[in-house]
Amino acid sequence: PLNYRLGPGDEVIIDIWGASQNTIRQHISPDGTINIQKIGPVNLNGLTIAEANDYLKKTLNKIYNGLNNANDPTSDIRLTLGSIRTIQINVMGEVVQPGTYSLSSFATVFHALYRAGGVSDIGSLRNVQLVRNGKNIATIDVYQFIMKGNIQDDIRLQEGDVVIVPAYDVLVKIDGKVKRPMRFEMKKDESLSTLISYAGGFEADAYTRSLRVVRQNGQEYEVNTVKDLDYSVYKMRNGDVVTAEAILNRFINKLEIRGAVYRPGIYQLNGKLNTVRELVNEAQGLTGDAFLNRAVLYRQREDLTTEVVPVDIKAIMDGTSQNIILMKNDILYIP
Repeated sequence: PLNYRLGPGDEVIIDIWGASQNTIRQHISPDGTINIQKIGPVNLNGLTIAEANDYLKKTLNKIYNGLNNANDPTSDIRLTLGSIRTIQINVMGEVVQPGTYSLSSFATVFHALYRAGGVSDIGSLRNVQLVRNGKNIATIDVYQFIMKGNIQDDIRLQEGDVVIVPAYDVLVKIDGKVKRPMRFEMKKDESLSTLISYAGGFEADAYTRSLRVVRQNGQEYEVNTVKDLDYSVYKMRNGDVVTAEAILNRFINKLEIRGAVYRPGIYQLNGKLNTVRELVNEAQGLTGDAFLNRAVLYRQREDLTTEVVPVDIKAIMDGTSQNIILMKNDILYIP
């Protein structure tokens, strides 16, 4: 990449073409220079590839005519990398294998964490510190990459850099009807809605209007029911356990017919289908072997017990008996 900064140990390749032609391959010396015949030492240490290319064009114009003529160049150069140097960096704190590592000069903070075996059980992924020349130059939030694919914080390392992984501050657990039930590290200002997004959102059968949060208050546990309107303002604390429950296993408009009809099964209770006669007709009518005098309607009471209602199917279908109005979850059985 053109923004790569050159340093001792890098091999540079200088291709010259046009009216003048040559190829120069050299490693940058420990003092940051390359030695060009007829010119002498040229310092490239700390320059990006783009900067070094421009600098060499001006410098080599002394011996190669036409390199620095912007209007009508007769020759041109291109600087590329051959082999690249290695750098030594330190990874400290809550990682599996803290220590000193030799890495490619292209290595980033993420590479360093990988070489150190990743963070430990108590290591933070949200507050990784990069120290350069004794100064903290960046705080890296690895979640930005894991959750969003953002590599802006994946900073390229330099010789002597120190990567420090502190212990986490806030670790919470979410389980139940979410797509990624697990533990997540949270920042102190992050809310329950952020946790839900980290968990991939709700599953299809989740009850989303409220969540249960079990929280420690310093002496004992307490249970909080958080309504959906408060998800964005409810701040998470270390040790919180969040549970997303499933919706109730019941229907608001279900009817069922069983037994001696042509299409037994489940039907929708609505304004056009809400009586015994309409349900039988919707099921394509009675079969020839239907026992018409002993049909039964099973109905669920408010206390969830079942009421059994005898039904004279023959009279209802003939119109000689009053039709029965159906209710949700009714089951009509015709032997």
